[in-house]
Amino acid sequence: MKKRRILHITQSNGGVEEYLKMFFSHIDKEHFEVEIICPDYPSMIEEMKKLGVKVHVVNMKRNMSLFSDLKAYIKIKKYIKSINPDIVHVHSSKAGVIGRIAAVRSKVPCVYNAHGWSFSMDTSKMKKMIYAFIERICARYTAKIINISDGEKKLAIKYKIAKENKMMTIYNGIDLNKYKRVYSRSDVLSKLNIPENAFVIGMVGRITKQKSPETFISIAERISHIFENAYFILVGDGELKEEIQGIIERKKLKDKVIITGWTNEVAKYVSIFDIGILTSKWEGFGLVLAEYMAMGKPIIASNVGGIP
Repeated sequence: MKKRRILHITQSNGGVEEYLKMFFSHIDKEHFEVEIICPDYPSMIEEMKKLGVKVHVVNMKRNMSLFSDLKAYIKIKKYIKSINPDIVHVHSSKAGVIGRIAAVRSKVPCVYNAHGWSFSMDTSKMKKMIYAFIERICARYTAKIINISDGEKKLAIKYKIAKENKMMTIYNGIDLNKYKRVYSRSDVLSKLNIPENAFVIGMVGRITKQKSPETFISIAERISHIFENAYFILVGDGELKEEIQGIIERKKLKDKVIITGWTNEVAKYVSIFDIGILTSKWEGFGLVLAEYMAMGKPIIASNVGGIP
């Protein structure tokens, strides 16, 4: 039997990367072969190659840029022509627009995962309307739209993105085996120079506008004035890292807040959390919440998007 070839296209890492790692780890390799187009994210490329996935690099800017987007479109269309996939599966808003146009122009059926709608972002009403309009247009040329939560699907229906029979919900999953390992709390705390009696409040996520890391630091400031043994960990990295480090220094929280940077040892850090937090301004699913749950951690999270 001839294998079906699926070309995945994404602009995002973070939660989308975790989704794709799970997808590629469990796909039926007897019937499908997969390749991926993604920006030059070294850690993501390395993880994809470990899973035996062929990677093609096309940089896509998160914000609108006519020249950059056109350049990305031309490169993606060339890859589609050379790879000749049976299906193009696009992930995230920017790749969703560029990838779908390239797929349609190449006459290849396309499946789309928004992983959190662009019009759910913390932005102006005008921009929300523009983003929704673009999604509506692109939806006409999409074979199937996959939502990752009921909240995401309800939002799509509210904004009339597509007819309900074109959409379906497939909930995100996590690899529970990653969270069964037992870590020594003392060892992890010691390596972070956190005392044994500490009460640890942590958040896993990219340090970006979406995750609202400044809210996490505001929480840290208020709680540290009340509980002397409270410590705070941000597990991740991102474009706002330097800005957040500056806020930490101005608020004199350097001894209380730790930023780990990018890591493949998320479970190790979550193992010492007494509370897991997610302060997102918008969220399609909030994958890290399932990870907190897998390790039995109580959760405090924003009431937005797919989180409820």
